[in-house]
Amino acid sequence: MTTKRVTPRATRSDPRRYIAALEQVGGRAVALPSRAEAVEEVRRLCGTRPVVVDKHPDLDGVADGLHVVEDPWGAEVGVTGAVAAAEETGTLALAFDADRPRSTSLVPPVHVALVPQARLVPTYADAVEALAALRPVPSAMNLVTGPSSSGDIELTTVRAVHGPGEIHVVLYDE
Repeated sequence: MTTKRVTPRATRSDPRRYIAALEQVGGRAVALPSRAEAVEEVRRLCGTRPVVVDKHPDLDGVADGLHVVEDPWGAEVGVTGAVAAAEETGTLALAFDADRPRSTSLVPPVHVALVPQARLVPTYADAVEALAALRPVPSAMNLVTGPSSSGDIELTTVRAVHGPGEIHVVLYDE
């Protein structure tokens, strides 16, 4: 599966805008100057907990030194990449295939995404467009904005009902 390269814009992406939007919906994000520092941050977030990591070139070397498990039901952290990240909403655009199953981002109670800043896009619609451009078409796609939450019962918001209760996005400059 190919990841759409985001068309350069006249103005450079501002990761602070993405970070603020994600924090507004209960997630956490950080922007770091290099991939090496970002990988170290992902490892710090995972710690010694059992981790499931997608098998994808974007995540090469991330699993080194981590307590990696194959079964997402036995993991406390799921580590993914992302096709795009929408600055206005703090949304991650995720695509799934045999090497990137949905379970990595949905089953463990903590989701950590490693995303190059080149994949920041201004709007939610731009993130959808990045997914629509993927060829071959992935088996599934998902747009994630913050930790899982639901207000279905007595209009009370409850976290981690349908997915991870924590989301961390680690952005890095390439």
